[in-house]
Amino acid sequence: SLYLAGRYLKLSRRLPQSPWFIDGERKGESSVEELITGPATKLFSAKDCKFHAEGREDIDVRMLGSGRPFVVEVRGARRVSPSGADLEAAVGAAAGGDVLVRRVRHCGASAMAALQRDAESHRKTYSCVCWSARPLTVGDMQGLGGARDLEVHQKTPVRVLHRRAPAVRPRMVHWLEATLLSAHYFRLRLSTQAGMYIKEFVHGDLGRTRPSMRSLLGGRVEILQLDVEGLEDEAGGAVSAPEAGD
Repeated sequence: SLYLAGRYLKLSRRLPQSPWFIDGERKGESSVEELITGPATKLFSAKDCKFHAEGREDIDVRMLGSGRPFVVEVRGARRVSPSGADLEAAVGAAAGGDVLVRRVRHCGASAMAALQRDAESHRKTYSCVCWSARPLTVGDMQGLGGARDLEVHQKTPVRVLHRRAPAVRPRMVHWLEATLLSAHYFRLRLSTQAGMYIKEFVHGDLGRTRPSMRSLLGGRVEILQLDVEGLEDEAGGAVSAPEAGD
């Protein structure tokens, strides 16, 4: 097998990371995985390709910033000459602007294990637009901005209980900042420990996430849009793509 590592950006809010089926019915016309492995299979005249990524985002969440690290395993390649730049161009042509791949390069098989390891250690930075039932003030936003290293306890969210075991997971919000957009709308940016459920941190998940934006602001809060802005290492620096041969 050949291996290529890089980063992908997902600019659509209607595209899952992998093919998504509910009760046998497909949701969405394509996926990040297919928009990368399809061009890769053709480019290398391969038997097939397998896609591996460092974590995932929900279908309605954009992946921005420098992108999410991924590795493509190319199996049964009959061509080995295409470069990372060739794959970047092929994905760009096939994805119609929904997905972009950057910094693609050949790597070793060990890069796949690194993805799983790093998924547990990298901080994530998010940006979201939220709605509050009660009118907000600049003072409310300033009060939120003072939070640093806030420990949050999250029970397994209701929306994933059908596929994940019930548990209580402590997660850290390293910092957050809030900007008032209007009386009932605000933008929230935050940096969190890996594995935190951001949507539940905003709306509280029926009290299953504590504290939450709902409890901190003292009223109903809903999340309207969510973007992943970037991934950071434990020291807070930007994460680099795996080097060739790693």
